[in-house]
Amino acid sequence: MRYIDAMKTILKRIIADFHQIPLPALTPRELKAPLDLDKIIAVIGPRRAGKTYYLFQLIVELEKRGMPRNRVIYINFEDERIALEGNNDLIFDAYRELYPDHKLRDIFIFFDEIQELPGWEKFVRRVSDTVSRHVFITGSNAKLLSKEIGTALRGRSLSFEILTLSFREYLGFNGISADDVFSGQNRALIGRAFETYCLWGGFPELVAVEDRFKAQILQEYFNVMLYRDLVERYAIKDTAILKYLIKRLVASFTGEFSVNKLYNDIRSLGFAAGKDTIYRMVDGIFSVYLAASLEKYDPSVLRREMSNKKVYLYDTGFASALQYPFSEDRGKRLENVVFRHLRAQGGELFFVRNGWECDFVLFPQGERPTLVQVTERLDHNNIDREIKGLTGARKLTGEADVLLLVETAGKGLKIPSWIKVIPVQEWLLSRGRP
Repeated sequence: MRYIDAMKTILKRIIADFHQIPLPALTPRELKAPLDLDKIIAVIGPRRAGKTYYLFQLIVELEKRGMPRNRVIYINFEDERIALEGNNDLIFDAYRELYPDHKLRDIFIFFDEIQELPGWEKFVRRVSDTVSRHVFITGSNAKLLSKEIGTALRGRSLSFEILTLSFREYLGFNGISADDVFSGQNRALIGRAFETYCLWGGFPELVAVEDRFKAQILQEYFNVMLYRDLVERYAIKDTAILKYLIKRLVASFTGEFSVNKLYNDIRSLGFAAGKDTIYRMVDGIFSVYLAASLEKYDPSVLRREMSNKKVYLYDTGFASALQYPFSEDRGKRLENVVFRHLRAQGGELFFVRNGWECDFVLFPQGERPTLVQVTERLDHNNIDREIKGLTGARKLTGEADVLLLVETAGKGLKIPSWIKVIPVQEWLLSRGRP
């Protein structure tokens, strides 16, 4: 009883403090997770992308709708004071003693870093079934990959992915208007911000950090992903092979890769590793939001699976932090930034290659596809190639919206009327679907 009473006192303090202490200043994110569905809402995404602050954003939205803060329970299970030892309902006992007149079914529950609670899956399902239908959770680290939350909750949840900052969000975090594209001064600010965004990416913490510290911070993020999310989780003994694979994938971003070729290269270097081990490591790298693979579009699912894939980074900052020179190929960074924007739209995303290439084909749910080609400069030297790629992809997909995204375009270019040529920055700042 002494332990239970002490733990209940700690929980009361945590709950009451959250009700009394102002939330940190927030710059709103673009993600729109629902507040009124009878589903467990899981917010997933990369480490340090802002999941906790997004929960705070949802709580602020509830307050704007008239919900008193004391009708919210927020618990971060990384708080070292919390040691429930299976007595999880102490959370609600503590709340009832603080607010005996409140009905639990009317409260909103936010569980942050839920993976720190042993047996959290059954607990969260029971809370949603018997306590309140308004349950929101986040989770990440070596114990639980955020993408696994939906699987663990067996169809009772909806997952919403929050990535690192979009370019529009990045401007907001820097106090720059994304809507004023007319005044010369603001256009210049947007242009300079875009250069930094392409170089260092969109992790929220980096916005207010001097450039000289950004590489070090990103390397720390990388090390956490490497050692906690990959080495610990998958019990990887040979970190040299893992580091080599990551280096190769990062250096190849926006290009095609083959796991079989990576395996052969590793063998030729004298590393002893089975093919299954290499496949498992590569899958692990993709699972922790360090890099993503993109399939080649083909109506045949089998041919899709058998084809080479392209690799992209979830955040271009990792390319800089891992010593990929910015000047080597700016076009690759532009393409990767476009990938991040399309990835956040939802739907199925592919590339197309068949003697020609179309960078992206997006199939939004219930809407016609969008074809997207990206080039740093459009001129007489490359226009035929870019149009050929879009033409070939259009034959495969049928009717589609067709975009050619550029930084600069030469004069006197003959471009078919069905292709929209749009500056990359303008497209990134648009609010509609791509």
